[in-house]
Amino acid sequence: MDNLQDKFIEAINASFVVYNKKGGARSNKKLIPIHKFLSEAILDALNDDYLIKSLGIGDGKEATIDGKYYPKDLDIAVFRGDKIIATVSFKFITSNYQQNANNYFENLMGETANIKRQNIGFAHFLVFRGHTPYYSKNKGNLRGKEKKVEVMSEKYLQKYINLFNDMDFPHKPDLIGICILDFDQNKKAKFVNLNDFDFSIETKRLIKNEFSLSKFLDKFIHLVNLKS
Repeated sequence: MDNLQDKFIEAINASFVVYNKKGGARSNKKLIPIHKFLSEAILDALNDDYLIKSLGIGDGKEATIDGKYYPKDLDIAVFRGDKIIATVSFKFITSNYQQNANNYFENLMGETANIKRQNIGFAHFLVFRGHTPYYSKNKGNLRGKEKKVEVMSEKYLQKYINLFNDMDFPHKPDLIGICILDFDQNKKAKFVNLNDFDFSIETKRLIKNEFSLSKFLDKFIHLVNLKS
């Protein structure tokens, strides 16, 4: 595993510690380690003309834009001067994926249109779990009991692959990144072995290459330069 992936796993582990604390699933503190990692990785590849607003760096605050249709807090916003050039939206699906799968995807469509219509570059990085727990409902922010485990399959990824391949749709992210993780008995993250899942050869190729973290960051830097 290269240094970039090592640091990414460290950030995921730090986020997961907060997530597993009582009430942590609802707290944005769980986002700080991973947003900080992504922000620093992006800044390292840019020159001094740029700055980033995000949780975990600078003043620790997210940037907010009016958006084309509604105000939006941006996970990671790259500025040049006082202008927002591009943004990264990050999503880590930790539980109950099947129940919320369509909502996640439809929300992404709305977020993309809202931001891109303001001529801001938009990138989305999505982290799945290979084996995702499904929890029953509970009162308030408390997590219920684990009722089952949902195993990642081709059909859960297909809508994102279709979006990636859709050349004619105007409200698609400028780029998409996807990775799949699992956690060991010590609650430490690791990249899954894609051969353990019922993915097609093409899907495995996309995850290893086009959707990979390193390719995502390289493409995002290119997007920033293009939009500047």
